[in-house]
Amino acid sequence: MIDLIPQSVLEILTILKQNGYPSYLVGGCVRDLLMQKSPKDWDICTPALPCKIKQIFKDPITLGEKFGTLGIQTPLGIVEITTFREERSYQDFRHPQVNFVSSLEEDLKRRDFTINAMAFDPQEGVIDLFNGKRDLCNKILHCVGDASKRFCEDALRILRLVRFSCTLGFNPTQETLFEAKKQKNLLKQISPERIRDELILIFQGEYLSDFFSLYEEIFQSILPQLKKPKKHKIKNLALLFAFLFDQKEDKQILEYFKFPKTIKERATILLSYKYHQIAPNEVALKLLLKEIGYDHLMALLELKKLNGENTKELYALLQNIMISDECFSLKDLQIKGEDLKQLGFIGKEIGETLDRLLLEVIKGYPNTLNHLHQLALTFLSYKKGHLNQKEIFPHNQNPSHNA
Repeated sequence: MIDLIPQSVLEILTILKQNGYPSYLVGGCVRDLLMQKSPKDWDICTPALPCKIKQIFKDPITLGEKFGTLGIQTPLGIVEITTFREERSYQDFRHPQVNFVSSLEEDLKRRDFTINAMAFDPQEGVIDLFNGKRDLCNKILHCVGDASKRFCEDALRILRLVRFSCTLGFNPTQETLFEAKKQKNLLKQISPERIRDELILIFQGEYLSDFFSLYEEIFQSILPQLKKPKKHKIKNLALLFAFLFDQKEDKQILEYFKFPKTIKERATILLSYKYHQIAPNEVALKLLLKEIGYDHLMALLELKKLNGENTKELYALLQNIMISDECFSLKDLQIKGEDLKQLGFIGKEIGETLDRLLLEVIKGYPNTLNHLHQLALTFLSYKKGHLNQKEIFPHNQNPSHNA
């Protein structure tokens, strides 16, 4: 187990001990170490007060000093050091009043689940006061102490329960599940951003589809649009959201939970085209490229593939379009706005004409300046009443070529 702990983390523990403060790895990193996983985050608990930690370490990072947490920059990232504490008088079912204590036991018993309430010291080994190792072996999620109290203290723990089931494949005890469902309405008191962060981890969980029915009541309380998902291993958030939801209107979820703009934009496009039938020809693909761009189209094809559609032919056609460097956007059109001005186009006519010319090129018209000049002049003559539609589009009676 100790061989999985980076030297920089061990050095922090050693320095704290040398200064008279017995300190421990705690929480999720201990859980992961016992599961023979390399932790992503490293947390240390100590009786040293923040002011003492500042004296021991040069330039610690202030993360939440009033709650006793400072950070130490290491080659593997920030290691958090938190003073032993107890939590009382929770406000808005989330934020506690913190009192610093000198007892490791007091610090551990405030934690959410037994598998997260273990500490580790390289000399002492694992300190397990609440049978966390037993629950870890049995793949059980069990609150530390009174489950009702734990969820009322911090309602976000309800979603943490769901997250650990969906990511680890662990089942809650009957009491823990009962109290989580009973207190589910408290989640309405939690900020959308905090719920979003938990939902992202839940959605990416390997066991989401296995535990969806068990926690459906909780999902319904915060996200009634979510239906039972199929198994997946999708990490891209925009693609994942479009996979889990169905309607373009579901983009409102992205707004409510304040997802980043780039994720909202791509997910909205994917939802809009999720059930759009793409004809297996280059014109149809180039029209889509014109509308949504290459990156979004690639994501759309991946979404369709995840939904069981055969996209091999579409991928091959798209590859041929890109290799052939075919025109499907205004930047690749050989005629520009300045050229149209010289021909006599003005104002919004320029943009409208460029769009019509691009559409003709996508349909097969030659993308050369000379040809596009000629076609633009015919548009101008038609506008002035000198030509009819058939003379401009002898092969197609619809000048806009709507597809």
